[in-house]
Amino acid sequence: MRRVSSDMMNNDMQFWLRRREDAMASISNRMNRQERLENLRDDPLAAARSVRYESFVGRLERYEENTRYTLDRARVAEGYMRQTQDLMQRLRELAVTGATGTFTKEDSAAMAVEVDQLLSEIITLANARGPDGDFLFAGDKSRTEPWRAVSGYVEGSGGATTVGVEYLGGLGTPMAEITEESYLPMNLPGDEVFWAERQRVAGGSDASEFRVTADTSIFIDGHQIELRPGDTVHAIIARINDSGAAVKASLDPARNSLVLEATQAHRLRVEDGSGGDTLVRLGILSGSGVPSDYAPAARVSGGSLFDTAMALRDALYKGDHLEVGGRVLASLDAAMDNMGRRLAQAGAMMERLEAAALRLNREIPDVTSLLAAEKDLDFTQAATEYKMMEFAHQAALSMAGRTLPQTLLDFLR
Repeated sequence: MRRVSSDMMNNDMQFWLRRREDAMASISNRMNRQERLENLRDDPLAAARSVRYESFVGRLERYEENTRYTLDRARVAEGYMRQTQDLMQRLRELAVTGATGTFTKEDSAAMAVEVDQLLSEIITLANARGPDGDFLFAGDKSRTEPWRAVSGYVEGSGGATTVGVEYLGGLGTPMAEITEESYLPMNLPGDEVFWAERQRVAGGSDASEFRVTADTSIFIDGHQIELRPGDTVHAIIARINDSGAAVKASLDPARNSLVLEATQAHRLRVEDGSGGDTLVRLGILSGSGVPSDYAPAARVSGGSLFDTAMALRDALYKGDHLEVGGRVLASLDAAMDNMGRRLAQAGAMMERLEAAALRLNREIPDVTSLLAAEKDLDFTQAATEYKMMEFAHQAALSMAGRTLPQTLLDFLR
C-alpha cells in the first residue's frame, strides 16, 4: 500500500514534468539537426540502413569527383595531342617536299631549320602540364618532366641543337576509380603517345643452351612473368606471348637469340625481377638494374617521334632526299598513325567518362532520396507535436500550481 502524502504528490508531479520536458528537448534537438533519429534505439533498422546509404553516397560522390577530374585532365591532354598532330602534319609536308630532289642543299637546309623548330615545339607539348601542375604525359611519375632534350652539334646546323630526347617518365599510369572496382587511366604514358615505330630488341647472346637456374621472374611492359628452374628459351617465349603484354617474343633463327617486338608503337619496358638475371644472361639487358637499359650487344630498332624528327632534320641538312623519301617518311607515317590511334583511345576514354558522369548524376540523387526517407525529419509533424507537448506542459504546470496542497511555508507568509 502506498502512503499518500503531500511529498508523494509533489514527486509524482515532478517526475512527469521532467519526462515531458525531456521529450520536448528531444524533439527540439531533432528539429535543430533536421534528423528524426537522435539515438540508435529510436529505430535500429533505419539507423543501420542510413549508415549504409551514407557510406554509399560518400563513395558515389568520390567517384563523381574522380570522373570529373579525369575527364578534365583527358580533355587538356587531348588538346596537346591534337596540336602535336598538326605539327606532325607540317613535318610530313616538309618531308614530302624535301624528298622530291628538286631543291638545292641550301633550300633543304632552310627546311631543316623549320624542322628543328617544330621538334622543339613538340618537346614542349610532350612536357605539358595539367591545371594541377602535374605533367600530363609522365606516366605514374607525374611530378617528373617526362622528356629531356640532349643538346649537341649536328653538321650543317651552325650551332648547338637537339641530338637526343630521353624519356624519364614512369612506366605505368595512375588509375582513377570511377565506380565500384572499375578503374580508368588518368593519362597516357609519353613513351606510348610520342612513339613512332614498333620497337624491336634482339638479344646479343646465343640462347640455344639457355636454362633458368632458379625460381625468378621478368617484367615485360608491366606484366610479371614467373619462370621456373629448367625453363628453356622456348618456354620463356611461350610465357611472354601468353602474358597479355603487347609484345611478341620469338627466336632469331640465324643467331638463336631472344627477340622481343612490340605489337604496337611504344617503348618496350623490360626488366628482371628482384635478384634475377634472366634477361641479362639472354643478352637483352646490360645488368645495370635500370629498366630497358639494353646490353651493348643487343640490337635495338624502332624509335620515338623525336628520333624521326631528328632523322628528317639531319637528312635535310645533308640534302639526302632518298633518305627523306624512304625510311624517314615511312617512320613519320607510322608516328602519325600511332598518334591517331592514341587520340582515338583518348576519345573513347572521354566518352566512357562522360557516360559514367551522367550515370552518377542520376544515381546520387536516387540514393540520397533513400537516405532521406530513413533519416530526415518531417519538420511539419515535429513542429506540430512540439506545440502540442508545449501546450500540455503549460497546462500541467498550471494544474500543479492549483492542486498541490499547501505547505507550512504558505502559512508563514
